[in-house]
Amino acid sequence: MPDEPSTNPTSPDPFGDGSHETPPPLPPEAIQQDRDRMASPAVPTSGKGSHRHPAETGKWKKLGRWLAAFLLLGVGTSVAVWQLGRPIPVQSRTSVTTSTSTTTATTIPLALPAFTVTIEVIGDADPTVGQGSGTVIGDGEYILTNAHVVRDAITITVTTSDGATQPADLVGIDVVTDLAVLRITDPLTPMGEPSPDVLSIGSSVTIPGERPGGATVIGVAQRLDITDVWRLYDLIEIDQPTPLDRSGGPLLDSNQQVVGIIIAVSDTAGPGFAIPIATGLTIAGELIKDGSVGHGYLGVQGLDSLLGGIEVFAFPPGSPLRAAGARQGDRIIAIDDVELATTGDLVARIRTYREGDNIRVSIVREFETITLDVTLDRHPDS
Repeated sequence: MPDEPSTNPTSPDPFGDGSHETPPPLPPEAIQQDRDRMASPAVPTSGKGSHRHPAETGKWKKLGRWLAAFLLLGVGTSVAVWQLGRPIPVQSRTSVTTSTSTTTATTIPLALPAFTVTIEVIGDADPTVGQGSGTVIGDGEYILTNAHVVRDAITITVTTSDGATQPADLVGIDVVTDLAVLRITDPLTPMGEPSPDVLSIGSSVTIPGERPGGATVIGVAQRLDITDVWRLYDLIEIDQPTPLDRSGGPLLDSNQQVVGIIIAVSDTAGPGFAIPIATGLTIAGELIKDGSVGHGYLGVQGLDSLLGGIEVFAFPPGSPLRAAGARQGDRIIAIDDVELATTGDLVARIRTYREGDNIRVSIVREFETITLDVTLDRHPDS
């Protein structure tokens, strides 16, 4: 199994100290759904732009937090998770409704930057037609978007803000980060320099087509549980829902520079999420160069330790960490001298490495700190 959160709560109290709550039992239909998905390929095969991304909400948040402790740590995902909501259908929007300070409803026509395009996909799965957005990068011949918008595409058409259309070819997809790159023949206006801002909680951002400054950052380095078979990490979280047809488009800072790539979750219910633009451009560069991204793979299942760091409780087959000498019960506290407090820290750190990289993993074993030299494998989903 790859390095992601486990969803099999068979050991609700792994430390035997009662510190881990037991989640409510799964309903029979959910158990059957899990079995069906476990027997299916790791990468979902839903139609492009179907946006199967409802995040955990309401009564599921408590369960989602409990599940977060069970992580198969490394990069990406390939483990079935409970379906917390139904797939959201693609919706075509021509306007949005916002409220003024006097709570008067105002309809604002969508006005998109010149470097934003609409993407329409015809695919071989249901729904057969999907829609999303993209951000023009580089010299104007490449478009950065979400992988879930264009995966399994048969034909892809992009439309500019002035209504001009042209076909696009798929350059590459990175399922681990939910990013993809398209190529077009007639270059468009690119996004220019990305935002230099370091976002923090309270920063103002703009969803193109919404009110300028109409959203506020409420979290950084956040995790999003996708309702198919993977999870995303190190995301920007905002207090406004992101329109479904803006998935893959830009999130802008207060100066209208690109600060992130939107991941649409819900048209009507917050919060919204975006991939930091630095991550997006790094992945795009690798996809343009090689057609894929060789994410590093550590190979460990662990839990957040009450003492800090990550307690190792199992290794998947072929684990590079186990081959380097790690044992069950070890506590991972740092990689290359960067301290790690939680499993999320470990996943985010491993995502900065690639297949074949050599790293130093600091562990605590029986009150002694040990450093292991580990050579990372390629992540199964890369």
